[in-house]
Amino acid sequence: MWIWYYDRQGIIQCSGINFIQDLPRFMVMLYALQRFKLHDWGRNNFLPVQVGGKQCHEFKIEDKDLGLVDLLLHTSDERVTRYGLQGRATNVVPVTSEALTKKYGNFQDGMVAKMFWGEASRTSEPNILYKVKEIAKVHNTVRDHIPELLWHHTFTHFMSAIREALGVPDFTTGSRVLYILIFPKLRPITELHEKELFDMWCQYILCHIILWKDGVYHRDVSPPNLMWYWKDGKRMGVLNDYDLSSLADDPCPRGNELTGTIPFMALDLLSAEAQRGEVKHLYRHDLESFMWVFIWICFTYRGGVLLPAKLRPLDRWATINAVTCAEKKSFFLFDMLNYVSPHPHPLVWRFILGCVFVLNTNENHQSTLRLEKLLREPGATEQSDDSDEEQEDMDGFLRMFTNTQAWIQLSEFSNAPQ
Repeated sequence: MWIWYYDRQGIIQCSGINFIQDLPRFMVMLYALQRFKLHDWGRNNFLPVQVGGKQCHEFKIEDKDLGLVDLLLHTSDERVTRYGLQGRATNVVPVTSEALTKKYGNFQDGMVAKMFWGEASRTSEPNILYKVKEIAKVHNTVRDHIPELLWHHTFTHFMSAIREALGVPDFTTGSRVLYILIFPKLRPITELHEKELFDMWCQYILCHIILWKDGVYHRDVSPPNLMWYWKDGKRMGVLNDYDLSSLADDPCPRGNELTGTIPFMALDLLSAEAQRGEVKHLYRHDLESFMWVFIWICFTYRGGVLLPAKLRPLDRWATINAVTCAEKKSFFLFDMLNYVSPHPHPLVWRFILGCVFVLNTNENHQSTLRLEKLLREPGATEQSDDSDEEQEDMDGFLRMFTNTQAWIQLSEFSNAPQ
C-alpha cells in the first residue's frame, strides 16, 4: 500500500508498506487518520452556514487595524473557479462583511473575495497593488483604472512545511500560501460592444503601458482580467488581477517565467522555446494579447451576449496546448479572408482586420530577425538576450496600431456624441 499526499505544490508519495506484514504500523496510521480535524486534511476553517436557504461559508479573523473582520462567502451564488489539482486554484465569490461595510460603506454591486494559492517566492499581489497605487497618484491614465483592495489576509501555513518535516529535497520550490483579498465587485468587459468596448479597451492599454514603464509588468492580459465600473455616469475600465505580475526591481527576476492565458498569449510566448522559459516576456507580448482579446470578444459575443457554440470559431483555442494554439492563431492571421465578419458594424470589422494586418506584419518581422540572427551567429538559439527589454520601443510598437486608419476611424466613431 502507498499513501499519496496532494496539495497545490504537487504530490508526495510514501514508500510502499505491506499492511499485512506490518499491521501495527497500518493500525497506527488508521488511528491517526480517524482523529484528523479539517485543518489536518488541509481544509481551511471556513464554517459552513445556511443563509436564506443557500450554502455559505463564514470566516472571522482578528485584524490589527479593524479588530474582528467577519466574512460571509456566498459560495452558492455566482462565482469564478479555476479547477485543477495543482496551481493557484483561484476562486472569486460574492462576500459580505459588517466590519468592511462599516469602514467603506455599501458598494453598488457589492464586494467579492478572491482566494488563491500564490507562490510563496513571488512578490504578493497586495505588495504589487501597493506599487500600482503609488503609480496611480501621479498618472491620470492609471488613476481610477486599477482595482481597489479593501482588505487582505495571508494565511501563515506554507505548503513547504510538510515537505521540510519529511526531509524532501528543495522543499521550498513551488511552495504556495493561501491569500484572501476583498475588492468591490466589477463588471466584465464581455458585457460591452462596439464603441463602449473599444473605449474600455483603450483605457486598459493606456493604463497598462504606464504601469509597464514604471516597472509593473502585468503579464496576463485576458478577458477575465479586464473589468469596468460606473463613476459619475461614466464607464471606467479596470486592469485587474496582478497575482501573476512582477516588478522590475523584484530580487528574483521572472522575465522568462511562463505566465498568461493560452488563447490570448502572444505567438512568441506559445512556442516550444517559450514553454522552456527561453523567451523573455516583453511589453509587445502584452500588447499583442490586448489585440487577441479584442478579436476573441468580437468573435464570441454579440451585443454583450455569448453566441451559440456553433458560431464561436475561436473556442478551440482554449482547449489545446500552447504550441498547437500558436499554429491555430498563425493560420488565423493568414486566413482572415475566409472568416465571415462576426460584427455587424463595418468599422469594428475593419478595425479587426487592421489589427490582424499589424500582427501579421510584426510576426513576419520577428521571424525575419530570428533568421538573420541564426545566419549571423551559427549555432545561436532563438532566445532573446537580456538587452531586448531595454532596447524595446514600447511607444513605437503601440503606434503601429494607433496610426492605422482603422484605429483612427473607430476612435472618431467612439468619441462621437451620442
